[in-house]
Amino acid sequence: MKTRRIILIVAAAMSLFAAQSCLKDQKMEFDKPYSERMSDYLKNVTEVLESNESGWIMRTYPGTGQAYGGYAFYVNFKDGKVTARCEIDPEYEETSYYKLTNDNGPVLSFDLHNEILHLFSTPSSGAYQAMGGDFEFTIKEYSNEKIGLVGKRSGNHCDLYPFPVGIAPEKYLQDVYDMSENVLAATVDGVIGGKEVTGEVDLDLRRIIFRYYDPEEAALIAAGDPANEEEEDGDDEEGYVTKEMPFMYTPTGIRAYEPVKIAGNTLDDLMYHSENNVFTNGVIVLQGHVPADYTQYADFEGTYTLKYNSTATVTLTPNEDKTGYIMSGINKNYTIFLKYNKAKGRLMWNVQLVGSDGDNLVWLAAWDLNGGGNLNYWDEMAGTEIHWVEERNQFEFESNLNWEGHATDSFILWETDSDGNSMGQYTGWGSSQIPYLKYLKRK
Repeated sequence: MKTRRIILIVAAAMSLFAAQSCLKDQKMEFDKPYSERMSDYLKNVTEVLESNESGWIMRTYPGTGQAYGGYAFYVNFKDGKVTARCEIDPEYEETSYYKLTNDNGPVLSFDLHNEILHLFSTPSSGAYQAMGGDFEFTIKEYSNEKIGLVGKRSGNHCDLYPFPVGIAPEKYLQDVYDMSENVLAATVDGVIGGKEVTGEVDLDLRRIIFRYYDPEEAALIAAGDPANEEEEDGDDEEGYVTKEMPFMYTPTGIRAYEPVKIAGNTLDDLMYHSENNVFTNGVIVLQGHVPADYTQYADFEGTYTLKYNSTATVTLTPNEDKTGYIMSGINKNYTIFLKYNKAKGRLMWNVQLVGSDGDNLVWLAAWDLNGGGNLNYWDEMAGTEIHWVEERNQFEFESNLNWEGHATDSFILWETDSDGNSMGQYTGWGSSQIPYLKYLKRK
């Protein structure tokens, strides 16, 4: 007992000494006003940013919840300016000013327009509300090895890492772009931790949803056990576990937004082997697969007969950035964007904004005629998939999203005000209905 008492007294004395020491350090630290301390902090960050002559790799994830997956950028800071490139167009480079400010904490801002750095925050024909990209970032940490950033709009990590010395930025980013073109898988499967694991791959939104049977882990997730690191995912069927992994492309494969634990094993980087469509992580091997009706992007181009309750001659033309096709010929007042789903080899004909009438918006709305005439103009994931049917030598339509039990078998022009309130069927362009879609046959 005496020994225990002595230990406690010594521990208490050490704690008091440590507290006094901390108080002294804090007093010394906070002798300066907050504004001066923040100014010193930002000067230090500037020095780290600009002293790295080889530049930085920026891992960017636009959209809330990493909605579009990740993209690789190259940035180099010098004399108050930032020069940027992106994997989407590795040869293109643009320079603009950047600034470090105090906005409830230290912030790195690219507030002057830069086509590359504002790529995901600028509206386009395929994303009229942009993609939730960031151009202002809260600085969470900095060192010569990493600058930790969080997007003020998306809340996603957007960290900077030193760019590899001796490699041209355009060569690195071209390798990343080439990988994004080469990876080809709609699903993956393999054995991880002794469990059969499947994964649904979305190459456009850059994510894999893994699924495997593990009643014990599923029960922990269902109970919200705080000891379970993946409780934000879940089980979609009794005993099954699902885990979502947003990713970005690298020169050698893909990298997870954050490490994901699958059947007791942590996945971060996956190498891709195009010769046999396989992903590997150490001893883990995941085999990639594509559907039997897979259609290459270039094979959709041409002129077709579109059959619905009527008939129209339509032309499918590749769009500028090769992410889909523009379909013309149904109505002279608008065209329709068909997004290419690379994982499935299909075109997606979804809800979309096609024009305006004064301050009102005109939508091509998903329509469920067989189910009673219900329509959906608010969810741009609703619509149909255009896929090849070999036995009939034609492309046909398949609903790609059921909303409240309704499938898409038709489209209709629908008008809303600028606040999104329904104004009813739009008839200002003549025919407003495309009922009962049947097929696309090449002319």
